[in-house]
Amino acid sequence: MAQKYRRLLMFLFLKKYHDEIKSGKITLTFQPWDTLRVLRGKIYRAHNLGLLRVLDVDFRRLSDIAPDELKRCGYSSREQFESEYKKMAEREVDFEMERAVRIEFEYIGEDIENYKKAMGNVKDSELYDLKEKLIIADQKNAKPWIIKAMRLLRESGYIPSRDLEKRLKVPADRIKRNMKKLKSMNLITSNQRKGYGITPLGVKVLKTLNAEKKNIEKARALNLEKK
Repeated sequence: MAQKYRRLLMFLFLKKYHDEIKSGKITLTFQPWDTLRVLRGKIYRAHNLGLLRVLDVDFRRLSDIAPDELKRCGYSSREQFESEYKKMAEREVDFEMERAVRIEFEYIGEDIENYKKAMGNVKDSELYDLKEKLIIADQKNAKPWIIKAMRLLRESGYIPSRDLEKRLKVPADRIKRNMKKLKSMNLITSNQRKGYGITPLGVKVLKTLNAEKKNIEKARALNLEKK
């Protein structure tokens, strides 16, 4: 069956690229538009793909597109890019003189409610439940490291899996298994190029843990004073 281009409002993607977009391997696209039709920071829904957030948008002359940019788009060669770009434009294209709209984006999931949760939009009761689940998950390890990993992500931004393994001294399979669990709780995000990162909800849960720890320490100090 012939592949069809999927429309993201005005975006065009081949279906064969959907998995790489979801995994974070593809984070760039060039669109055959005359004007900037999308806005930086806005979220758009793609048919059969999910939600994409525009990180940056600008014009770029087609002849100035670099090889590393084509790779980020999922193309293996300049020839492949030009062939598929002409199909998107549905016309002949002057690749020396014309310009395209260059759009950096990130895939943020298939459901807007999960995205809102990841942004920290949860009830206090949900925040409490997440905190308890995180503590329980951490205590299942002989040497607790999950909360420590989240703190590292908060301090450093995105961290590749191999770097987490070295810094935490935890095997790759355990990192992957527990990070998958944290991702299902909307506490972290993952990107094939950049690694793991913490979500605003993850930061919120860490702040709750820190506040609870301070309250416990304060209560202990008061008890010692009374004695």
